[in-house]
Amino acid sequence: MNLKLLALVSCLLFFSAKENPSQGWGDWVVSWVSELLWGEAEPEEPVIMPEPDAIRELSLIQGSDTLATPYGWPVLSLDVEGDIERGKEVNRSMTLVQQAGERLPLDRLKPLRIVYREGEEPRSVIEMARRFTDVQPVSFTKETAVALPYARKMPTVVVVKDVPGVARGQRWYDDLRSVDSLILVHYGDADLVDIPDSWTWINLSLESKEAANSVVQAIFGARALRGRLIDGRGTSMPAVRSGYREPEEMGIDRFRFDKIDHAVNRAIRYHATPGAQLTVMKGGQIIYERSYGFHRYAKEEPVKVSDLYDLASVTKAAATTLAVMKLYDEGRIDLEARVSDYLPEYADKVPGNYRIDQLLSHHTGIQPSLPIYPYFNDEFIQDAPDPLHGLPLSTTRWLDNRTPDLLRHSLDHVEFTRQPTYRYSDVNYVLLQLIVESISGKPLDSFVAEHFYEPMGLNRLTFRPRDHYPERQLIPTIVDKWMGRGELHGYVHDEGAAMLGGVAGHAGLFGNAHDLARLFQLLNDRGVYAGKQLISEKTVDLFTRRSPYNHRALGFDRLAGSYGSVISAGASNRTVGHTGYTGTCVWADPDEDLVFVFLTNRIHPDPANERLLEYHTRSQIHRDVYRALRTYRNDAA
Repeated sequence: MNLKLLALVSCLLFFSAKENPSQGWGDWVVSWVSELLWGEAEPEEPVIMPEPDAIRELSLIQGSDTLATPYGWPVLSLDVEGDIERGKEVNRSMTLVQQAGERLPLDRLKPLRIVYREGEEPRSVIEMARRFTDVQPVSFTKETAVALPYARKMPTVVVVKDVPGVARGQRWYDDLRSVDSLILVHYGDADLVDIPDSWTWINLSLESKEAANSVVQAIFGARALRGRLIDGRGTSMPAVRSGYREPEEMGIDRFRFDKIDHAVNRAIRYHATPGAQLTVMKGGQIIYERSYGFHRYAKEEPVKVSDLYDLASVTKAAATTLAVMKLYDEGRIDLEARVSDYLPEYADKVPGNYRIDQLLSHHTGIQPSLPIYPYFNDEFIQDAPDPLHGLPLSTTRWLDNRTPDLLRHSLDHVEFTRQPTYRYSDVNYVLLQLIVESISGKPLDSFVAEHFYEPMGLNRLTFRPRDHYPERQLIPTIVDKWMGRGELHGYVHDEGAAMLGGVAGHAGLFGNAHDLARLFQLLNDRGVYAGKQLISEKTVDLFTRRSPYNHRALGFDRLAGSYGSVISAGASNRTVGHTGYTGTCVWADPDEDLVFVFLTNRIHPDPANERLLEYHTRSQIHRDVYRALRTYRNDAA
């Protein structure tokens, strides 16, 4: 190179570098050479930061939203046959075109964001999604696209109705192209869709309530995807969990359930109960779900399918027995072992001699109720909390903190028969609770939540519901005059469970019919949920067959024991379940693959009200469910 030219370039480099002393020498050289060869670079687009309020709004989720819908299932229709045909067509054509980013099916434990064009709220999609998880509806604005990447991470569905003639860049959702892992639900011509490779895409030909019901279930793995586009594109995805089906898909004429509705409404009209919930599952799918009446006879608050009832003794089967089954499955408890093998403090006491399987089948002869009477005095129960009385019995009565431990130690003084015999007793299940807690090192409520309720997404099965739900979602039971607790609203009715702090092996569980039905479907599915074996088939078979001692199973009651009218209507001899004093029941029939749940608060406000029992409402509607089977020709695809 010419020495003069080299000197000139060196000077230019030196003096030009003075213009930007903060820029590194190497960076500057690259920039200078680039400008020399290709010209001055275009200035970068300024980064637009979202408003904090927009990020905050996109990050908020309404708690306990699941099932917060006033509608039962199936949705009321004026054209049932037309709905069925449209549903068949939807399920044939619904196509998973592209599976990327947020993989399907979604985990129903995670909340869901649904984004839609302003003025085009997909109400049917939102209502159906609320049956599976908490939902955040978002009406799209330009600010939404800016704030979404900074908001709380959650699965996000974009619901779109495309029209011909709108070019790319002019569609409202084009502003979301920079956001990864969205799920596009598209109604219309698939040729109009042009989306990033990172999006998942389900296409449906037409928008309808049937399409909304099916696509939401598919997103959560409760409906299979098998459709193909004209060009052959499409990915199959099987159903992996329970969902919702029209009764006709399961061979049931829905109008046969009118008789059931009439029987329940008659019971309400004659003050057998203020209200009720009913859920029927067939083939692992919810085919009928209704709420009836009100929380109280004053008719101020209507019952919703999401409201929680005091399940009373259903707790024995839906919590304690399942916990024992899990421990048995893991080889941590022996059904032939004695209570004293796990609770050494009872080694020289009567309860220590009973076997675990005797406790499960109520074959001990122990007294029916817990020995709670010594604690019914002003020393243990007061009208206001203080450092010694911190356990709430209601909003107006407080229990001495020592009472649960004292009551447990009182169990070695219970009455008993000389020889073990069948005698229904809450004491049996409190002993089982203590054994579960001793082996697992966890409270009973934590143990069953960890192993069953949380993995199955059953967020409406819980002890101490006032810790988790607003009062308006809790069904009241008695007005307690005996213990002076007033109206019990989210506090357990059973006095023994109340004095154990609200968590007991025999009572204390609250829930709705929907979640209780899905829990008992686990028995029909022989321990499998969403492809996972939560309990082994062998354990399910062992605990649901007749016990070696009496008509009951191990932890469950059996229809074959004393419900002949339902058996004669078609129920299997292998049907197991449980009832509760508050007016609740749940039954699972493995032969018909049917689950029946009926919940009431018949004891509100007076526990002496036995009209529901006198009318035989529970057994009558249970019989009518069986009589509705195979009443519709099933031509579903």
